[in-house]
Amino acid sequence: MRIGVAGLGRIGTMHARNVARAAGVDEVVLIGRDAGRTASVAERLEAQRSAEGPDATGWATVTTTVEPLADVLPRLDGVLVASATDTHADLARVVAESRTPLLIEKPLALGVDELAALSSDLERTGSPIMVAFHRRYDPGYQRLRRHVVDGDVGTLRLVQATENDHYALPIDYIPQSHGMWLDLLIHDFDSIPWVVGDPAVELSMIGSVLDEPVYGEHDDTDTAMVTLRFASGAVGSIGALRRSDAGQDVRLEVTGTKGAFGAGYGPRTPITSTEPDGTAPAHPYDTFGDRFVPAFEEEVAHFVRMVRGEAESLTPPASGLVATSLAEAARESFRSGGRPVRPRAVELPATA
Repeated sequence: MRIGVAGLGRIGTMHARNVARAAGVDEVVLIGRDAGRTASVAERLEAQRSAEGPDATGWATVTTTVEPLADVLPRLDGVLVASATDTHADLARVVAESRTPLLIEKPLALGVDELAALSSDLERTGSPIMVAFHRRYDPGYQRLRRHVVDGDVGTLRLVQATENDHYALPIDYIPQSHGMWLDLLIHDFDSIPWVVGDPAVELSMIGSVLDEPVYGEHDDTDTAMVTLRFASGAVGSIGALRRSDAGQDVRLEVTGTKGAFGAGYGPRTPITSTEPDGTAPAHPYDTFGDRFVPAFEEEVAHFVRMVRGEAESLTPPASGLVATSLAEAARESFRSGGRPVRPRAVELPATA
């Protein structure tokens, strides 16, 4: 099996490694416009393979090309796109029209109307597509959802999420990040309704600029709190930081009439207990890639199964409509000083 990876930044390079290690993949084709960049990523992957020692097995061959993606597609069994956000819609159309299975980074589009139109176009091609909302593939989040579905939580009452990045964004990326609501919180806006099975009908967001002044210059925030009200009457919150020196901290917990369950809790959770017998984490999570190793690996493994025709996408293009609707509401609330906003109602696909 030959899988292409287009877009070789931090996320694309991580995906390329996981693809190279995925069972059943024989060749990874790194696709980029800069020959030096593609060669550098190939060398990095080779160094990682070598670090595993002479007995390392399971690594696919890694090759590079600077050909346009459209020209490479006929030689690929599947393609993973991790290029800049503004290129996602056009590249998704190119890949879908070729009927090549696609795993593409989120977001596909920046607004509900644009995403709804794009999703319809992509669906008409019949091409298998996964959007990289990786938490739906994470074992912890999947078990958390199962506890809700199986009734272990009882009647849902409270949902609490933490979304703290360890390292600050590069300064030059902040103006093009499209705001915390689309660049960071979008994962919570996707995973929370999916886990609890209860649509959010009201949202408010407040925030401050406490870390880097450039956020304020672009009507954005680095320190925020989102509150949610669900259709059932349950309530929720999301606390978010663009930088937390404690480490990468991503958690979700649900509490109901019968029990409380949480994903993201363990010896590496970057919280120091102040109880008499409490301890500090010895090795807190460093980056989002570090925090979600099982999720990213399973996401790629699921994609490979989809390429083979053995699995269907858990995250088809239209599955992002709920998250995008909540992101739009968060932006409106934040820019109005925290006024409660009712998210636009969207119709979910059956697989979402």
